[in-house]
This record gives sequence, structure tokens and C-alpha cells, in this order.
Amino acid sequence: MKNRALQILLDYDVLAPKETSAEDFHYAKGAGYMFDNIEQTHDEAIEIAFQELEKCDKKQITNLFLASLSTHNLDWRIGLPTFAIMQTFPKHTFAHYDDEDFNQTVCKICCSEKSTTVDLNFINQCRFSVGGIIGDEIYDFAFLLEQQNKLSDLKPTAEDFRIFNEITNLILQCPDDEKPNSLQKKLKTVKGFKSNEVERRGLLETLGFCSILETEKHKGFLSTFTKLGLAPSNGRSSDWKYPVDWWKGKDKINKMAYNFWFGDYNELRI
Repeated sequence: MKNRALQILLDYDVLAPKETSAEDFHYAKGAGYMFDNIEQTHDEAIEIAFQELEKCDKKQITNLFLASLSTHNLDWRIGLPTFAIMQTFPKHTFAHYDDEDFNQTVCKICCSEKSTTVDLNFINQCRFSVGGIIGDEIYDFAFLLEQQNKLSDLKPTAEDFRIFNEITNLILQCPDDEKPNSLQKKLKTVKGFKSNEVERRGLLETLGFCSILETEKHKGFLSTFTKLGLAPSNGRSSDWKYPVDWWKGKDKINKMAYNFWFGDYNELRI
């Protein structure tokens, strides 16, 4: 049942949702993989996101992130970037831009729409197929934290620790001019780490959100909130998310941020 329902979700086309038959939709919905679209306001999503944030347990989130490395359960991985972004996300109500020339339906604080129809199926599809953040609005974060809190805790294995140690070692060994795109290609060499390019990008972007991969000027979310919708890009052709978009090999790893997230694991080292 799980495999069929998950495949229905993965086959979902956000541009042609009606191509998913009513029968398949109800089957996947009954299994907890698909949902009806919802109408939601910015303030409603803010309230849900912060309620779920209060329920989150950091160790459970990092446990599942690490456990995803050998198992390829990508839905275990996406809680970490969401939780990391919410560390400094301001709790607020919708605020218009002061200048009327700006879009008045977008919040000036977080760049989320004032209200929208939320396609939960697309968000959940990304959760199971990418393991990283695709959308950058509060609607995404509210749903992802809600789903994260439904997961049981799971202890990482020795294989998970080995994989993460190899990933961090690769980062530390990067030449000064290394960029994220060439680094993600190197991650293919990590034994036991099944991944494609999109998933590897998601993992490196997660480390950026966590402030582990950042620069002196362009910080992650551990201590600084940045509106992802307006974050500066490192070149017109770049489609990497902030702040890892600006990272280079010379920046190495922010050890303070690394220890904040993973310092409790004796099996991990940098």
C-alpha cells in the first residue's frame, strides 16, 4: 500500500493535477500521502508553523537527517533545513510594503503571499523526492514541520555516521576555489550515499541553511534571518539557494554551527 501510494504522489504533475485519477488520488490520500488543496492565509500559516516549531525536537530532527543518508528516505531529511530556517524566522503578522510600487499582496517581512491556495501534494512530493527545500514561503514551512512532527525518532547507524564523516571530509579537503556545483559532483564518490544531483544540491543547501556552509558576509539562518525570496544571488545564471550559493572551498565549515547541530554525536568529527 505504501509503495503504490508513494508512487502516485511521485507521479503527480503540479502543472496537470487532473492527470491523477480520482481513484488514485483517494487511494494515496487514504494512505496519508496526498491531500486536498487548502485555502490559507499568511497569518494562519505563521500560527501553524510556530505551533509546530514548539513541538520540534532538535535531536530527533538531526537523528532522522543522519539516518536518511544510508537509507535514502528523503522525507526524513527535509525536517532539518525547515527547522534551521525557522531558527531566526520572525514571528509576525502580514505587513504591506510601505511603497505602493511594491506588490501589496506579498509580506514585506518574509516575502510570502497574503493568502493562497496551497498545493500540499507538490510540497509533499518534494519532501519525498528531493529531501531539500524547494518552496520558500511560510506555507511550505508550516506543512513540512507538521509532517516532521508525525515521524518517529530513529537512531542513526554506524553507516550513517561514516557517510556524513566522508561528506564533511570532502568539504574540508576542497581547494579554495571550489564551488557548490563541483562539490556536489564529488559527493557521488561517497560509498553508500545513494543520490542524484537534485538530492545532493538539497543536502548542500541544507548545510547552508544550518550555517555550516556559509561565508563571512553571507550567513545561514542560525543567527541571521534572510528573506529567501529576495536573497542576493551569486550571478544571474546561478540557481543555488542562499547562502551556499556564495560558498567556496576557502570558507570550509563553520565549526560553531556544525557543533550546534551535530556536536552531541561522538561518532562525528571534523
